[in-house]
Amino acid sequence: MSTESSSRAGMPAQQGQADRPVESKAASWSDFHIRDVADAILHTVIYADLFDYPLTAKQIHRFLTGHAAPLATVEEHLASDSKLSAQLDSIPPFWFLSGRDHLVRLRQEREAYAQVLWSAAWRYGHLVATMPFVRLTAVTGSLTMNNATSAQDDVDFLLVTQKGRVWLARGLAILVVRLAARLGFEICPNYVMAEQHLRIGEQNLFTAHELAQLVPLYGLDTYLVLMESNAWLNRYLPNFAPRRAGVGQMGRVAQFGQRLAEATLGGRLGDAVERWERERKIPRLRQVAAERGGTGAIYTPDLCKGHADDHGAAIQEWYVQQLAARRA
Repeated sequence: MSTESSSRAGMPAQQGQADRPVESKAASWSDFHIRDVADAILHTVIYADLFDYPLTAKQIHRFLTGHAAPLATVEEHLASDSKLSAQLDSIPPFWFLSGRDHLVRLRQEREAYAQVLWSAAWRYGHLVATMPFVRLTAVTGSLTMNNATSAQDDVDFLLVTQKGRVWLARGLAILVVRLAARLGFEICPNYVMAEQHLRIGEQNLFTAHELAQLVPLYGLDTYLVLMESNAWLNRYLPNFAPRRAGVGQMGRVAQFGQRLAEATLGGRLGDAVERWERERKIPRLRQVAAERGGTGAIYTPDLCKGHADDHGAAIQEWYVQQLAARRA
């Protein structure tokens, strides 16, 4: 099972560890000072281009890099700024780097694939959300931007669980993974974290995009706490505001079933299952990550981060190279 979407298929699918802020050395994009709105727009379009993704004006505004500005100001600069007109082209409603007009058709193709995958995301995301101790079910990776490379792409999930139930909840979610696989869909709950440890330690543009692009399916309250716990992302994406619309709510029957299961597994029995699953899986997963040579995977009692292949540093390096080439 793949643990991360293609590095050029969509906005990134990676987060960091620990509670102590760590500024990635690869995040040296900050050396390229953003002086004004036009600079911020160009930085934003260059970043999206790494994923073969043209942006609408509203998306440029939402993900505007390092500089806050209202949508009207962004649209005004796109329409009339001479610096931007020399480096950007548009096929309405999309904006892209000059010479990259083929990305518009590519985006349209990928959006068609994404529609198929969103149906699966909601179907299986609902099942995962009903599992005991799950407090947030959210989609990550390329699908959040409708940038799927095929209708067979993985659907990546981030889960937040009750403290002390990360590995039990993950084990139950794997049952949904197996059901989906039988029906031809690949879903990956490859980031599972405890609700008491929501602050991401690796703070850089790459991680900020992953958080900003997160699409919560169920668990709005926990999603908002996650965003509040990582308010640092506004240093990188100052126009970002958490999503509030479109989040699902479980029905009464599902809620009752979840509460009943939690009552059953909330005491010593649940503690024993959690310990058994944790002690069984962490060594195995660490061994797999070591064999693959990946540096991105993290397995602790409060976090299961299965991104063994850490594309974040490479993406940020490509980004800096593109910025340098444009400044040359």
